Amino acid sequence: MKLLQIILLYLFTQILFGQNPYYYTLDRTNGLPSNSVYDIFQDSKGFMWFATGKGLCRYDGSVFKTFTSDIQTSKSGSCINEDSFGRIWYNNFDGYLYYVENGELKNLPQKESVGYIKYSIIKDKLYLMQPKGVMVYDLKKLRPIYFYPIADKNIRSTFTAGSKFHLIGEYIYEIDYPKKIKKTPLTDDFKKTLEVPIVQVIKDELFIVSKYSNYYYLFKNNELIKKNFSSSFDFIQNLAYIDDTPWLCTPNGIIKYENEKATTYFSEYNVSYIFKDKQQNYWISTVNNGLLFIQDFKNNFIPLDPKPTIFSPYNNQLLIGTENDLIYGLQLDNLSVKTVYKNKSNHPINQIIGNEKNQNIYFTSSKFKILDQKNTITKEWSTAVKDIKKVDETYYSVAASGICGLFRVGNNKSKWDAIFKKYYNTPNGFNESSVLRLNGKSTAFNSENNCIYYATNMGLKFVNLNDVNELKFQNKSLYITNLQSYKNVVYALSTSEELYKIDANNIVTKVSIFEEHLKERFTKFKIQENSIFLFTNNGIIEYNLINNKYRKILPLTSDLEVTDVAVIKNEIYFATSKGIIVKNKFKNKEFAKPELIINEIKVNNILQNENNLSNLEYNQNNITVNFSVLSFNPNEKNSVLYKINDGNWNRLDINNRNLILSSVSPGDYKLYLKIDANYETAVEQINFKINKPFWLNTFFLIYLGLIIIALAYTFYKYQIQKIEKKNQLLLDKVNLEKNLNQSKLKAIKSQMNPHFFYNALNTIQSFILTNDKKQAVSYLSKFSTLTRTILEMSEKENITLSEEIKTLGLYLDIEKARFDEDFSYEINIGYGIDIENIKIPSMLLQPYVENAVKHGLLHKKGEKKLTIDFERIFDSLKIIIDDNGIGRQKSAELKAIKNKDHLSFATEAMQNRIELLNQYKQQNIAINFEDKLNKNGQSSGTKVIIEIPITY
Repeated sequence: MKLLQIILLYLFTQILFGQNPYYYTLDRTNGLPSNSVYDIFQDSKGFMWFATGKGLCRYDGSVFKTFTSDIQTSKSGSCINEDSFGRIWYNNFDGYLYYVENGELKNLPQKESVGYIKYSIIKDKLYLMQPKGVMVYDLKKLRPIYFYPIADKNIRSTFTAGSKFHLIGEYIYEIDYPKKIKKTPLTDDFKKTLEVPIVQVIKDELFIVSKYSNYYYLFKNNELIKKNFSSSFDFIQNLAYIDDTPWLCTPNGIIKYENEKATTYFSEYNVSYIFKDKQQNYWISTVNNGLLFIQDFKNNFIPLDPKPTIFSPYNNQLLIGTENDLIYGLQLDNLSVKTVYKNKSNHPINQIIGNEKNQNIYFTSSKFKILDQKNTITKEWSTAVKDIKKVDETYYSVAASGICGLFRVGNNKSKWDAIFKKYYNTPNGFNESSVLRLNGKSTAFNSENNCIYYATNMGLKFVNLNDVNELKFQNKSLYITNLQSYKNVVYALSTSEELYKIDANNIVTKVSIFEEHLKERFTKFKIQENSIFLFTNNGIIEYNLINNKYRKILPLTSDLEVTDVAVIKNEIYFATSKGIIVKNKFKNKEFAKPELIINEIKVNNILQNENNLSNLEYNQNNITVNFSVLSFNPNEKNSVLYKINDGNWNRLDINNRNLILSSVSPGDYKLYLKIDANYETAVEQINFKINKPFWLNTFFLIYLGLIIIALAYTFYKYQIQKIEKKNQLLLDKVNLEKNLNQSKLKAIKSQMNPHFFYNALNTIQSFILTNDKKQAVSYLSKFSTLTRTILEMSEKENITLSEEIKTLGLYLDIEKARFDEDFSYEINIGYGIDIENIKIPSMLLQPYVENAVKHGLLHKKGEKKLTIDFERIFDSLKIIIDDNGIGRQKSAELKAIKNKDHLSFATEAMQNRIELLNQYKQQNIAINFEDKLNKNGQSSGTKVIIEIPITY
């Protein structure tokens, strides 16, 4: 009965786990548009493409970009491919083809569809199954170029082998454009067994399976060989060929069929496809759980619940402390797990160590406990022990709450016996010696100098065989959270996450080598064999203390936490929040380094080819570079550096994938981009040139300079001419004024000529001789008044009309005295003429009146009459001087007889004066002469008509 209980207990504690590799899940929470994924593809640039339930999407390791369009009949599809022009194609389940070009999803024009049957791209041709045959398209022009008619209505599958397109129906049809179709007959058994064949080309033969049968065929040299699977499968939904092995995708996982042996992985997933990328990563698509990403299929993953917290090697097994007061034992030979200890306290186990000599396990959960080889608790101590390290076969150093000292585990004689005895506590069931009454956090032992180190709340203490003292760095206390020994040195991590090294002489130095290599700080470290394992937020870094090389050995995600690591023989064990990950120390895969990819370049928000950037216009100066950082290491984020020409490197935001250059000045530019990393990375270079505006080009500037010089010269000449003209105008004005003054002087002279004075004085003399004193006085008064008036008028440019009429009256009265009683005159003023305010040029009318008297009336016999009329016509003053004299012709004849060389001084002077007035005053004084004739055609007088603009 007791033996049966032992067997049942053993069976109960044995838990067998599937040996799946560790994987990362990518689903809608990570940005995948749909958890239904049907196909996987990697393009020539390195991007991953997925055909999902929400359409085709691209992934760069960080961001999913989905390509959809309103032209799609449906979005779900499969069969992703890339043509030689860089376009990505896929086929939706309605049988219609779509492709991505320049970031846009477009459709291939198809009149009709036969449903979902895989198409094929071979070189620059596309082969598409149509209702009555196969259409061949020219991919360069995207138009059909040939049609192969096929009468077979039972086409069930297509595949590509080399440069040939194949179809499976009643025959295996082979199309090698532009040759004719070749047909290979199929056996009746094949047609019956493989209702829906799935074909995979394997080297020089075809591996053909059916969705619904447990048979497969090998087709080679036109011969079909039927074989049975070694295992039974309910349904095969896809087939892949990876690592020289067929992989069967089923609703119950993925099956690696190698050497007639089937190995099932991920049986809990409905797998639609498996793909191995260029970086040797594995991608598994599922029908309802998104993507599984596996960096190394050779690692092992053991799911474990509750979560493991700490490791300790012990008796060919790995002790695993968990967060719920449970200890597992991982058997190193077969990776099976058994329960070593279980309690219901739910306290996490934070410290555990196994002593193989006395077969005891020391661990701390709610209490410090000792577990014997029968997995029975023998002792408990209510002190919270934080750390235990082996000193020798007799003693362990202990760091606990309130105590730092030695713990006795054996009876052999030891050099530490004196220290233990000196600080030995009162017996309480534990053989401990409290060297320091402080709160201990960690401890380490250096066998080189026989020093035990304790990290306490009062600084870093050390104990040797003679003394207890404190270690300081630059005279400051060190507050340490973790101590680890390696050969003759001890490494210490401070509360501020600084790493220090303590050598055998107890000299403390700061370790800076990790800062040079790591872009992020680490919060924990552990030394195993010759390596330091650094725990960062994004992964576990292994630093080899022998060759000083480092590598990221395990990437981390937000849902994956690593609490401990152990190296045993050739394996590295990781305690994670999901279970135990086991990696081979020497076969551990090097993770691919991230790669910078330039996706597109836009100029003024218009997509441009990189080859068209060497001749941009001056206003094409807003440059946008969209790029991706290809990195399929989970949770790895990389920022990008850029610089222009020989400038300094600038860092973009870690999530920014667009470099925007706004309002760039004209010039030649070299734009450099690279990934910000602690190793040499490839530099992407983009050359572009922004031309100067035409008005800044050299030839234009020269031309413009010549124009400016010409304009300046022209302007200079114009100004000179303008100045000369101005000076000439001034000179002309001076001359005009001079001439005007001279004309006025001549007018005065004409009115005050000697003949006039002589005649006037003779008249006065005659009055005196005849003793006609009254007439003499009156005449003399008028003569003096006229003389004074003429002299006053000579000082004025304009006089009022009343002044002119008065002067004319005086003059005519004086002239009338020379005549007999037969001379009379009239001065008539028309309606609306304001003689007191209207002004006319001085001494303008008198010369014409004098001419009328002297040359027209003087020589006439009979009645002599002179009429002066003033009329207003709109804004002009019309003056008519009308005489009934002998006329101008007769007068001229008389002048010619008297003096051939005499010219009419007054007439000529007045004509010149009027011209000068019109020019100087910008007036328009008009003078017209009319010769009057009687009924017999003889002259009967002269009429002078003067029109003057009215001024006030």
